[in-house]
Amino acid sequence: MTTERPSLALSVSELDAGSWVMFELPGFTTASAGTAVDSLDALRKASATSYYKGNGSLWVKLVSSGDVKGSQAAGASGGASLQASR
Repeated sequence: MTTERPSLALSVSELDAGSWVMFELPGFTTASAGTAVDSLDALRKASATSYYKGNGSLWVKLVSSGDVKGSQAAGASGGASLQASR
């Protein structure tokens, strides 16, 4: 993903527990949530929301908890979010 914004809020919803999405954010350096890992391979293997900083990019993996905060709708599932900054 490419943007000129100084920060970016990422969120996913409607995912089953354990489902995930990974983003490459060129020029970004920090994440507000998740666990730092030491390689892209470790990020791919992570089972919880995590991030890796390398080669001028922040890589973020959002892993769904299976819960949507504040949702009481039947069948609602999956959510994860974080804020990335330069």
